[in-house]
Amino acid sequence: MERKKLIFCYLMVAPSLLFTVVLGILPMLASLGISFLEYDLLRVRDFGTPFVGVDNYITVLTDARFIQSVWNTLLITGLVVAIVIALGLLLAQVMDAEYRGRALIRVLICAPWFVPPVVAAAIWSWMLSTSRSPLNAALMDAGIIDSNIRFLSDTETIWGISIPLLSVTAVRIWNGLPFVVIFILAGLQSIPKSLYEAGSIDGASVWNQFRFITLPLLKPILGVLLLLLLITGIGHFEINYIMTGGGPQGQTNVMAVYAYQQAFNSFRFDYAAAASGVIFVITGIICFFYIRAQLKDGDDA
Repeated sequence: MERKKLIFCYLMVAPSLLFTVVLGILPMLASLGISFLEYDLLRVRDFGTPFVGVDNYITVLTDARFIQSVWNTLLITGLVVAIVIALGLLLAQVMDAEYRGRALIRVLICAPWFVPPVVAAAIWSWMLSTSRSPLNAALMDAGIIDSNIRFLSDTETIWGISIPLLSVTAVRIWNGLPFVVIFILAGLQSIPKSLYEAGSIDGASVWNQFRFITLPLLKPILGVLLLLLLITGIGHFEINYIMTGGGPQGQTNVMAVYAYQQAFNSFRFDYAAAASGVIFVITGIICFFYIRAQLKDGDDA
């Protein structure tokens, strides 16, 4: 009987495992192999692709455009992670509180999550890129600005960061915030209310309750959330590519967009594979340090 149950479990897992292997692991291994070849589509047909070792990685890592894309990736990811976690903690508290109209507030906060990144990027591109965009029109009607702002093509900077990069970052925050809020809300609802009641009886302020009760108990969840945000942020592609295509002048180009451009604009699949390999290494390093920190703290998040 136990053997039949075990076989049944394997059969249930098999489709998902096959899907992961075919669409995940095999392409990753193929990309790794291509990164060490001078991958010419004409030569591939004749099985004449030469092995070049790490030359593709050297070319990519010394390319000024790739270096800029690395900086942009780290900057955007850092801004997105910091802001969505801060706002997520605040909005999760709002969603967890008891008041009239809470259901409506929850729907409004979670609404952007129902919009796929591709659709969100297309909508925001229309709202930001036209000469008389809805956002520009609203700001001008309110008397906040006197002339149109080129949100996706301006070369001016604010605090040393280009306006297009800030615009793309804002859209990524808008699209990713609901996931963070729901993630944190699940953690908040697992905290016993009796702890807050005991804190109130002892005279703890709202800030002290948040500092000494909420944050310590949310630490495992925040750790997992931080890891997920860093990994998805470093490999993010859709919003940057659809809104700006990496422009203007590479100001919003990120590593994933760079790899795509090398593959399908320049047809240098070997360079694209090498760039993807760098992304894989960076995410692997992040995972390594995260797991090491969790093991060191004895935290089984």
